[in-house]
Amino acid sequence: MPRSRSFMFVLLALGLASTGCYSPNHQPVIIAGPRPLGSPSTPGGLKFEEGTVIQLQLEVTDQDNDEIFYRWRQAPENPAGAFSDANIATPTWTVPSPPEDPKEAIHLYVEVEDGNGGVLLGQSPAIYVLPKQ
Repeated sequence: MPRSRSFMFVLLALGLASTGCYSPNHQPVIIAGPRPLGSPSTPGGLKFEEGTVIQLQLEVTDQDNDEIFYRWRQAPENPAGAFSDANIATPTWTVPSPPEDPKEAIHLYVEVEDGNGGVLLGQSPAIYVLPKQ
């Protein structure tokens, strides 16, 4: 390759690198949540009566402005509560019936993914189910 062409190739390659085409992906960051909206920050967990519909809070940012995807789940899976839509940032969740062991806590988990390899997992405070009065 003549010297002038190789110089032009190097300039083009450097130009592409400086436009951000090769910059690393940044992880999404959870700013608030996941937790029931308006719930107090108390040690020992939160208590809700079965059948209560709870609005969940989650605020996420992504430095790269990538599209963000969500997957909510609960653990243990049974007795099962119900998410209004487990694939959005702030679904509602209907509290299930109490577990057999009243001291067993339920945790809500959300997997946050930016579609470019950045994934993180958020966990709610412990949730204890009270029987309906």
